[in-house]
Amino acid sequence: MRTIVGFFGMTAHNFLRAGILILATWILHAPAAAQDEIAISPAARMALGVETAAVTTAAASEGVSVPAIVIAPNGALQTASSPFDGVMVDALKTPGSQVAAGEPVALIYSTSYADAAAELEARRLTMSHMAHLAARADELLKLGLRSEQEADETHHDAISARLSFEALKTQLQYVREGDQPGQFMLTAPVAGTVTHVRPGPGEPLRAGEPVVSLFTGGVFWARAQLSERHASALLAGAAVIVDNLPEKGEIVSIDPEIDPATRSLDVVVELPAARVWRLGAMLTLSFETVPGEDALRAPAKAIVRLGGADVVFVETPTGFRMVAVEIVSRSRQDALIRSDSLAPGEKVAIAGLAALKNIASGV
Repeated sequence: MRTIVGFFGMTAHNFLRAGILILATWILHAPAAAQDEIAISPAARMALGVETAAVTTAAASEGVSVPAIVIAPNGALQTASSPFDGVMVDALKTPGSQVAAGEPVALIYSTSYADAAAELEARRLTMSHMAHLAARADELLKLGLRSEQEADETHHDAISARLSFEALKTQLQYVREGDQPGQFMLTAPVAGTVTHVRPGPGEPLRAGEPVVSLFTGGVFWARAQLSERHASALLAGAAVIVDNLPEKGEIVSIDPEIDPATRSLDVVVELPAARVWRLGAMLTLSFETVPGEDALRAPAKAIVRLGGADVVFVETPTGFRMVAVEIVSRSRQDALIRSDSLAPGEKVAIAGLAALKNIASGV
């Protein structure tokens, strides 16, 4: 008798388990078209691992967090370049060094330097001589011993000689004579911090090739890439959270052109002066958005893509209903959304979404 009771008791238990399994299988595989309303029992919810969280009213919020790289503002990077082909003898400054305008930064050897220095002196003498002839021509013109045309030609020659001298002088503006024949010192065009020195000692360099790079500003920028959807909610001048610092950065510019491959665009931010930044360093920028009165905050993981639209599954007394939403902005944790069919306090599914998505799509 005990054996019979035990058998029936075990059978009833097995039937209950089998019933839940059959119900879950039917829910997952019942053939149906895509549906907005999903009827699902508490037992099936438990079997599918469905969990929910409440939707709340959204205020100004962190919209999206993205990595960024520290860059120099426009015009804050300048270079010292060799005016001649030559060979790098030695770097007189290292990256990180502070230099003043006119301070030597590199020693270079060039066979062209001695010729250029001699040519500069020759042009200076020619300029002085032609200026003297122009002044003499004016005196003779007053005495009637020179024609006006001859005086004009003399002035033209004087002007040409001066321009020729000034052009070569400008080319040699940041050059000083070295201690050894054929050597010259390249000087800094502006005061700043040395960021790069190239090439190395003994390596050749071409005329106009940058030898030393200088950072001249005290302000740093950062560049980040945002998807077109997130960037559309941003405006120049808006505040930006930088690495969770209390001081905020500010959006400088938003690229109007979207990269066709990544569907993203560049956003440049001016960094706060609260930290010593390093060019090329990585950091995190969190862009704030002002969602408006009709925006709601929901867990980011509650949003799924279904039928080409962003949707959430809203809890009902008998199961869930599928509601399409517009994403205002999105971070790793939260999303700001809009929908006429969703109200603060309603609960949306945040787990078991794969099963709900399959049921809604009729899979």
